[in-house]
Amino acid sequence: MEGKVQRSWGGKLALWAFYAFCCYFVWMMARFLWVVSDIQTPPGADSGQWISALLGAVVLGSVGVLLGAIAWYTRPRED
Repeated sequence: MEGKVQRSWGGKLALWAFYAFCCYFVWMMARFLWVVSDIQTPPGADSGQWISALLGAVVLGSVGVLLGAIAWYTRPRED
């Protein structure tokens, strides 16, 4: 019976970096929503803070996609 294929050290590092970033992303989005929802806008003013939170989510999401792609690329494979 063959042994289980293991990740290399670089693969483990990439996977842990992805996991840590996922936790950071969830914390940051909760913080964005908590802070932005507390802001009282004057009547007639636009809600630019929501656009800022959405753009922040897009930027963090693109970084997460990049880290996820690196973690997927470094996955263990059988030869």
